[in-house]
Parts: sequence; C-alpha cells; structure tokens
Amino acid sequence: MATTTAPTRTLSDLIVDYLEQFGVEYVFGIPGGHISSLYDALARSERRGGPRAILTRHETGAAYMADGYARETGKLGVCCATTSPGTSNLITGVAAAYADHIPLLVITAQTASSQFGWGAFQESSPDTIDIAGMLRYCTRYNTIITHTNQLERKLIAALTTAFQSPQGPTHISIPVDVFRAPTTLTCNPRVSPYSATTTDWPAVEELWQLLRQGLTQPGRVVLCVGHDCAGASQELIAFAELMNAAIVTTQSGKSWINPYHPLAKGVFGFAGHATARQALMDDAVELILAVGTTLGQWSTANWDSAMLNAKLVHIHPTNIYFMRSPMARLHIQGPVKTIFQELVTRLRTRLPIGELPSVITPPITIERQALPLVPPQIEVLTPTVYSAGSSSFIKPPHLVAELLRHCPPDTRFIADTGNWLAWTIHYLFLPQPEYYRISVTTAAMGWGIGSAVGTALGISTSPRSPVVCLTGDGCFLMHGTELTVAVAEQLPVVFVILADRSYGMVKHRHRKTSTERLEFSIPPVDFSLLAQSLGAAGYTLRHPQDLQTFDFKALFSRQGPTVLEIQIDPEEIPPLEMI
Repeated sequence: MATTTAPTRTLSDLIVDYLEQFGVEYVFGIPGGHISSLYDALARSERRGGPRAILTRHETGAAYMADGYARETGKLGVCCATTSPGTSNLITGVAAAYADHIPLLVITAQTASSQFGWGAFQESSPDTIDIAGMLRYCTRYNTIITHTNQLERKLIAALTTAFQSPQGPTHISIPVDVFRAPTTLTCNPRVSPYSATTTDWPAVEELWQLLRQGLTQPGRVVLCVGHDCAGASQELIAFAELMNAAIVTTQSGKSWINPYHPLAKGVFGFAGHATARQALMDDAVELILAVGTTLGQWSTANWDSAMLNAKLVHIHPTNIYFMRSPMARLHIQGPVKTIFQELVTRLRTRLPIGELPSVITPPITIERQALPLVPPQIEVLTPTVYSAGSSSFIKPPHLVAELLRHCPPDTRFIADTGNWLAWTIHYLFLPQPEYYRISVTTAAMGWGIGSAVGTALGISTSPRSPVVCLTGDGCFLMHGTELTVAVAEQLPVVFVILADRSYGMVKHRHRKTSTERLEFSIPPVDFSLLAQSLGAAGYTLRHPQDLQTFDFKALFSRQGPTVLEIQIDPEEIPPLEMI
C-alpha cells in the first residue's frame, strides 16, 4: 500500500502562520513560478480554516482589494505578486494605500538569491530592474530578504511597522529559494500589531488653557475633521457638543461625522459646501482645530487662508504633516482619540457646569429612509436636481437619492475616482458615515472597483451586506474585469457605472483650464451585456422614468454582483469647485 508523507514545512508556511496570527483571512494576488511556494502554503492553510488566496485579475486590483479589506475590517490587508512585471503592476495600488495610510503587507518574489545579477528570467534584483527600489517611496518598510535567517525578523518588522503611525504598506521581497526553504520555526505568539503613538502632553495642556480662556463663548471653536480620525468619532462629537463647536470635514473626513448632527456643516474644499466655509469664516471663531488632516490641496480649498491662518491648531498622530501648517498657533502630535478623550474628560469634570457653553442636543437616531436627503443645516448646490423633471437624462443627484431610498441601512458606498467623487462628496449623506469610502490623495482611477470587492469579502455578516461601487465607464474599462472575482466569490457588489462615453472628470477639468475643446471620448460600450458575459447581472437605465420602475428591492437582495449602467448627460458638470 502506498503511503503519503506530509509536505515539508517551509518558510512560506511560517509566513502564512504569522498572517493567521494577525487575523488575516485573505491574500490577494496572482501566482507565478517564483511565488508558487507561498500559494502551496495558502492551500494548506485554507484546508485548516486559515488564510486563503483570492485570485485576482490584475496585481493592481489585488492591492486595491487588500486596501478595501483593511478599511472594512481594521485588519492587515495582504497582497502578493510574482517577480518583475507582477510586482511592478502592484505599484499604483500600493501608492494609493500609502497616501491614505492603509496598513498593507506586500509580499513579492525574486529569482533565486544565488542568481542575482546573472540575468535570470524575470530577475528584478537591485542588479537589474530594482523592484524594491521602485517601491521604496510608497512603503513604510521595504526590504529584500537574501538569507533564510533574515525572514522571520524582517517579516515581524513588516507586520508591526504597517500599524505604526503613520500606518501604511510594508514590503518584503523574497527569493524563490527562501520561500521554499525548509524550517522548523513556528510563529512567536507574542508578536502583535504595534500602534503606540507619542502624545505631546505639554501641547495638549497648552490647548486646554486656550480653550479655558473663552469657554463661555459658544461658537468660538470650529473642528475640521480629516481622514486620520478613524475610531475617534464619538470623542470628537462629544467635544463639539460640549464646546458648541461647528464641525466641518475634509473629503475623506466625511467618513467620521454624522452629517445629520446639527453641528455638522459639511465638507470644506473640493466639491464642498458653502455652510462649511461660512463656519470657518464666522467672526466669532477664534480657534480652528484641524484634526487628523494632512492639509493637502483639496482639503484646504487650494491652501485657502480661510483654513490656513493664525487661528489654526493642527492635531495629527504624526508630526510629518506639520510642515504644511507653519502659520498654526499650535501643533499637537498624538492619537486623535486619546487627545479628545482627555479634553472631554476635563470639560466634564474640571469645570463647573456654568462655565460650559450651551450643550447641543444630538440628533435622534432614525431610519435612513425617514431622513431628509439633505441635512437641513448643510447647504448644497441646486437642490432641485433631486427632482427628475423633464430632462431626458438621469441626473446623478437624483440617482443618489434613489439609491439611498432603497438600499439597506448597512450598505457600504465606495466612490471611485472620476465624476462620482464630486457628486458623492457634495450630495451623498449617510447617517452611518463610516460606510462611505473614497481615496482622494493619489486618486487612482479604478481604485473603487477592487476596493469594493475587498470590502465585500471583509464584511462578516451573513448574508453579507451590499456594497455599492460608484464608478465610471472609464474606470470600469480599466479595472472592470475584477468583477469576475465578485462572480467567483458570489459577492453582493453593485457596480453603478456613470456612462457619459468619456473620461468625464478629465474632460470637465480640462475645459476649465485649457483653450482646446477636447472630448476624451470613449466608444459606446454595452456594460450590461458585458456584465452578463462575465457572469454577473446587468441592467441599463437611460431615462429618469427608468429609476421609478426599476426593482431596487431585487437589486439589493441579490447575493452576487450586478452592473447598473446609468446613461447620463455628458455635458452635465459635477460640483468640481473649491468651496
């Protein structure tokens, strides 16, 4: 009788064991000969209920999926690629995660270390095409492992650095002989994510003294909430209520503040709201607390003095962004949640009630469908577009309204780069704001498609909550084949394509800044038919009345992907202004 022997344990198995210890469920990527040992380990892992491989259609999509998974779960996103072109294809997705401070582990392959410099097939060592050098400037930790004894130490460094402040991708590049090397090592159970951040307590004390000087004056403080405020929403809102402080957000910071709270005044900057600018410009304001924002171009309305002035107090978990606010009255480094927990505690316990401003009553929690489409205290442009009117085209704000009326309350909305960005920043309001996600720093087209798939895989409810990917025809033609990953996994992702037969956002911005009238046109594509050919459901809506008759209940109850092609007026300009 033939006997079977257990496969020799390799360093690839050790890598997968550490991923399991960190709570990782999926590794996104495309295999190749130089990384096949890792896929062998993942196959063994899947049989015992550990992390498993998700086969993507492009390495950039793998990075986007890992990004979406990390945002949804708070865990480490992991993507991998074989050497040379496999790794170079990852770079845009890794750069997007780097800019947005998303913790990823990027595992790539190298040819055998003994062959470095010999011109081996697809060699990408520092002696030829230096892949690690390419990733150097979009990773927080970046290394090539050249000996088996290095792997565990460098892997631990990569795993823990991904969660240090500022969070971001880390990269280890591993030669094929190291992947395959036998080992008796087991993972160290004491290794865990490291996320400690130094808090500048003297600066916090200085801010406290500034706040005490005018506590009886309501409206004296404005909060500007940025991208790096995840996990601190409760503390920020409690502070704002105690101080009667208006709250404005950046585009990404919109994910942390309930827009229906009476103190919320909307988004400042690109695609923003007039009420946010008014809050900052109010004569009563003496302090602007810019919290968790990197103060980039869009979030400051082209570095507008309405935000960047001597009233500014810049608070961020890392001090590298303080170079962008030299005019600030005060800089404070530290975790946002920790700092505002302390301030709220002091406001509640160290001062007599009579010294506090009038406390604002928070909004009553009600079903999304019963809320007004626009919060009453936020001013939007041309609100009449919520009515279908007599237009022969579907208007994006009207579409947003219909999606919100019919989607389940736990639906995630992922807005891709393109026209949808401006439409959603300005018109999409969610009482559960953490379900709105964008990537606007690098602003890579097609990010939303892979991110939506990774988000859906990260949702733990059964059946999974729907994910709505708001994308454009240009983005979908770049990365839409990742739809087949959603087909393979039977994920309830709805890809809502704004079809204007052009690179719309590029076209509209070009017309504002250039003299030549260029169209950037895309030939007509039947996206619903394309979706069906790839195994998904597909529908095309051409007219406003189509929205009235469409079966949204069936759309949001389907456990599998759907493409909804929306034909819009190619001349309708989204709200692209800096407000």
